[in-house]
Amino acid sequence: MSLSGPEKTALLLLLLEEPEAAALLARLDPQEVEQVGRAMLSVAEASPQTIDEVLGEVLEVARDIVAVSDGPPTVRDLLGRALGDERAGGIIERIGEEARPPLFEQLGWQEPWAIATLLEPEHPQVQAFLLAQLPTNRAALILARLPADGQPDLVRRIATLGPVMPTTAEALDGALADRIAAARPRQPMADLGGMQRAADLINLAGVDETRALAALSTVDKGAADLLSETLFTFADLSRLDSRALQTLLRSLDADMLVPALRAAPAPLRSLLLAAMPQRAAEALTDEIDNRGPVKIDEAETAQKAIAAAARRLAAEGSISLPGKGPAYV
Repeated sequence: MSLSGPEKTALLLLLLEEPEAAALLARLDPQEVEQVGRAMLSVAEASPQTIDEVLGEVLEVARDIVAVSDGPPTVRDLLGRALGDERAGGIIERIGEEARPPLFEQLGWQEPWAIATLLEPEHPQVQAFLLAQLPTNRAALILARLPADGQPDLVRRIATLGPVMPTTAEALDGALADRIAAARPRQPMADLGGMQRAADLINLAGVDETRALAALSTVDKGAADLLSETLFTFADLSRLDSRALQTLLRSLDADMLVPALRAAPAPLRSLLLAAMPQRAAEALTDEIDNRGPVKIDEAETAQKAIAAAARRLAAEGSISLPGKGPAYV
């Protein structure tokens, strides 16, 4: 029985538990969902041989990116239900021999405290490289368990981490080879770090933002400024409490607010206007309505200036920014 792409997808989804299948369907566009939905009707009674062929094909395609031998138990359970334990075991063994899990995948399955213990003796650049490969939430948990005095330097290294050559990546992975058996697959250079990555880690791990920015500023003032902008943006104003918003708005003039609010999402614009005295809000609304088209770069410049004003007030202790380190408490 020869199946089309949508039919193979439909068959795989029918074998999964409902939550997992729903999560995969959510990644498809409406047209693909419709195609797969129709295909489910035609493959609902697929033979064991057809199921065998489809799952075998899926595993063969995925063998270079999925660590089946060390993966979650649900993978083995799925193959066992579909193919029987003996046949599923054969596929797992074959794939497992050809594709060992890369180091960062093995780290992803260990407890954060255990990974922090493994990383602590390593050079900070090795720590930064490995943290940059892990999901942000998980990397933040690990970063929070590393020595506090080294966290700002790690954030700086992650923020300035550029493309890594495959040979360099292999050498860095080898730093933990004695403790974790792993092998990196061949892959092109990848940007693992970046400002958003560093900002996310600071926010999630509770790293002292002031110290992190100071550490970065010593080697790259421009990068420190960019990271500061990434840590708190105009959109983050929606997370300020009413008192902080009122303090911020009192420090701004209409020339800055008009272009910024004209280009702002309606919910955020309403929130900011609600934090103003009624008469001032009405006057500003009239000015926004009567203002002609605003250039995108003018609006963005105004919004960045407002976010910078919020960061300045926070540094002075006049307001508190949500989700930040001790500098804003």
